[in-house]
Amino acid sequence: MSEIVQRVVVGVNGSAGSVAALRQAAQEAARHDAVLCPVIAWTPPGGEAADAVNPAPSDVRAHWERAARNRLMKTCEDALDADTRRRLKIYPRIVRAEAGPALVACSRHENDMLVMGAGSHGPVHRFFHGSASRHCLKHAHCPVLVVHSEETDGEAVPDSGTESRPRLVPAHSQR
Repeated sequence: MSEIVQRVVVGVNGSAGSVAALRQAAQEAARHDAVLCPVIAWTPPGGEAADAVNPAPSDVRAHWERAARNRLMKTCEDALDADTRRRLKIYPRIVRAEAGPALVACSRHENDMLVMGAGSHGPVHRFFHGSASRHCLKHAHCPVLVVHSEETDGEAVPDSGTESRPRLVPAHSQR
């Protein structure tokens, strides 16, 4: 594991946990003089399998991607003050994929750091979709920082100071 962090990749979905993770990621990016890469992953309603069987028209897919882009940008604006947005190099990404695999793919270098919220989905969601944080902890090849938000409702972006307890976990490397 490298001690130099060049990019801080952070999973964003608009939840309170992802806002806390984005704020912590911005602090890490500033501390390491690294690039901040907020990533939102999206899949079609019903998932990729349903879209493969009955593909959505291109204008509908464009609408879903625009909605993801808008959520990503709103979360960045709400979580990061104007000074932070000016000071940091920020390269947001919209990825069509499940969150766990998308975040692992976006943080594939050993000089990356992956930051993510602990998640607030219930057991039924985790059963059908899995846990993005568990996937990342198992498959990432870089350090993973899991941020636990004090808010557990998983609702929309708060405007100020969500308390968080970050925990850095070295990822398992299968090299």
